Amino acid sequence: MPPRRARTIDVSLSLGELASKVSTPMTHQTMLSTYAGQFTINTLRRAYRLFDGDLTLFLVFGEIAHYNMSHVLQAFQEAPDSPSWKARMRGLQTQKITPCNALSISAATGIPRETVRRKVKELEKRGWLARKGARSLTLAPQAIEHMEASGGAIMDDFKNTAQLIRMLEDAFSRQRRKKR
Repeated sequence: MPPRRARTIDVSLSLGELASKVSTPMTHQTMLSTYAGQFTINTLRRAYRLFDGDLTLFLVFGEIAHYNMSHVLQAFQEAPDSPSWKARMRGLQTQKITPCNALSISAATGIPRETVRRKVKELEKRGWLARKGARSLTLAPQAIEHMEASGGAIMDDFKNTAQLIRMLEDAFSRQRRKKR
C-alpha cells in the first residue's frame, strides 16, 4: 500500500476555517488539550536543552527520580487535612528514598535494558546518579542542584496551565448552563 500523501493546507486559515475542515467537531476538550499539550511541549523543550538533545536520557533520569520518590509520594495520597498526612509531612525529612535498577527502569519505560544501562552510565559520568552495587540507583545531590532552576520553571508553568484550564472549564460550564 503506498504511503498517504499529506493534504495541502492553507497556512493562512483562521481557527474557525480549520475547525470546519476537521471531520470531527472541535470541542472544548480540544481547546483544553491544546493548553495541556503546550505545557508538555515546553517541558520537552527544557529537557532537550538540559540533556543535550537526548530525550531518552531525560526519560531514564525522570523515571529514576520518580522511582526513588515513589515510596515517599504514596504517603501523600490522603487528604491534606487528615492527621496521618500531617504526621507524614512532619516526618518527611526522615523518609527513605527507594533505589531502583536498570531492569525496573526498562520495564517502566519500555526502553531496552541495554539502552537504559548506557544512559545510566552517562548519568553517572555527569555525576547525576549514585550507585551502590548493580541494583541500587539513586539521584545524586548534584543532579538535584542542576535541576533546581528548571524544576521551578516547570512547576510555575504547570500551575499557570492548571489555572488557565480551570478558568476555561468554568467558562465552558457557564456557557453550557446558559444554553439549557
